[in-house]
Amino acid sequence: MRLQLIALTLLAAVQGCATQDRAARATEEAALADSEDDATCQKRGTPDSEAYEICRQQRTDARAQAAAMQEQRRRDFDRTLGAGTDAQSNF
Repeated sequence: MRLQLIALTLLAAVQGCATQDRAARATEEAALADSEDDATCQKRGTPDSEAYEICRQQRTDARAQAAAMQEQRRRDFDRTLGAGTDAQSNF
């Protein structure tokens, strides 16, 4: 019983670390994307110019669209995988 409690505690600790790592990685990726966007858009104008603002908005929109497409692919994959395991198949 004591061994099971220790194993459960260690598993919970590892799970917590993995969640923190994902959050830290997401923060780092967002900062990197912001930095890349800033560098790219400064080539079009100063940060207070309209061209810069349009560039930043376009890059934000493109990133959001790419994320939506990736999520759709993930859902499609899950549906396909699910059909082969426990869902009804039309084949």
